[in-house]
Amino acid sequence: MMSVTRSMAILLVAMFAFSSQAKIPAGDLLAGVAPGPDGMIDVLNVMSHPDDESVYAGGTLIKLQQDPRVRLHLVCMTLGDMSDARFFMRVSGEEMARIRTKELEDAGLALGADEVIQLSYHDQGLKPADQEALVEELVEIMERTGAEVVITHDPGGVTHHPDHVTCSRVVTEAFRKSSRSRLYYATLPPLRYLSTSIMSPFHESGEPAKPNVKVDISNELDRKRKAMSAHNSQMRHSLVGLTASSFYLSKTEWFTLADSNE
Repeated sequence: MMSVTRSMAILLVAMFAFSSQAKIPAGDLLAGVAPGPDGMIDVLNVMSHPDDESVYAGGTLIKLQQDPRVRLHLVCMTLGDMSDARFFMRVSGEEMARIRTKELEDAGLALGADEVIQLSYHDQGLKPADQEALVEELVEIMERTGAEVVITHDPGGVTHHPDHVTCSRVVTEAFRKSSRSRLYYATLPPLRYLSTSIMSPFHESGEPAKPNVKVDISNELDRKRKAMSAHNSQMRHSLVGLTASSFYLSKTEWFTLADSNE
């Protein structure tokens, strides 16, 4: 009897999850975006660690890059030097940073990025950093690239990692100080978000963003897998990366249109 009840509960949860995901409309992040004066649409993806760009938005970035008007800029805010992979690989934090910077460059090639910008903040170092300086640095990057579309972590960072949460906050503030067109948060549907949060070792507070657009990345999944695989140290030697290598290879990515200056 117990197993039947448990099975029914699992089935009901699965049905609810499917139903809630089905209600999220499919969309194109570029729909209605006006190109810049040169006829190009600059997309700026700003995330915390080398691999975040591929894990949370890789399929969508590949899809966007197929539009000949798109220039893709990747910004990674930290060096990823605190990854648990350094223990399994028996390398120092400094060497881990060098490895991950090279992996980010390789992932950028797999994603078709036109520019990869690696900032020099330490892993888990965004929260204690000068927040005003972070915002101003991001405003400068947004204005220099002329980005029409900015993508970053949602306020809860999906995993509640302090770098993710801080990144979301400072990118949002920088966007509001800039003249950029749209800000999207990479996020997950509520139940998937909850399961990720439960598995995460981090607990930084931040309100999860409810997705209001989903992107079908079925045709981009193989290339997303290749981009994720470029982060070899994480996908093979990090407990977090091993989870990501399967959990985030879904045929759908989810986003929230968080702000717009249009």
